[in-house]
Amino acid sequence: MDILDILKKAEKELREAIAEAARAGDYRAVDLGRSVAVGVKELYEQAAGKRKVSEKSAGDEKETGGRKRRRKIGKRNKPDGYPRFEVRNGTLFKIGWSRKQRVEYEHKTPRAIYDLIVSTMSNMEKAKSGPFTAEVIIEEMNRTNEEIVPAYQVYVVLAALRAWGLVSQMGREGYNITKDISEKANQAWRDKVSK
Repeated sequence: MDILDILKKAEKELREAIAEAARAGDYRAVDLGRSVAVGVKELYEQAAGKRKVSEKSAGDEKETGGRKRRRKIGKRNKPDGYPRFEVRNGTLFKIGWSRKQRVEYEHKTPRAIYDLIVSTMSNMEKAKSGPFTAEVIIEEMNRTNEEIVPAYQVYVVLAALRAWGLVSQMGREGYNITKDISEKANQAWRDKVSK
């Protein structure tokens, strides 16, 4: 069994576990399972893409009699300026670019959820030093708050805070959160409000 088969099987089993959790009404498990499933699917797509590129490269070598023909493969096929973040009507918008459909899309997070996420991050920083992964932040959000916050909204806020220079990402280790994240995040929101 190769890596792609393992990832495909893991994704299938995660879908089944998420469905089971939904039937049982365990929405925290649904949200956590969904976050993990998204990561597994991204790994699968990344591994499948690398395999296709390496298969094409091998084919190119045969075609050119051992000389490798180089192809320029863009890291991302998207126009410049994405993602963008805007604050309109009390809501944070992440405007991204869909490579598949070749159109803009939006994810939004209301101010109350933005504040809840920032507050949770601030409390985590006070309790211990980071970096903190997105999954740990999501888990803490759903453990300490009555309201279940969809994982994508945490990712939207993290992406905005990173774009605004308020958190730094340390690769797969997670995000470093500054002591004054609440104040800086409030100021950033005010600065970004569309007039």
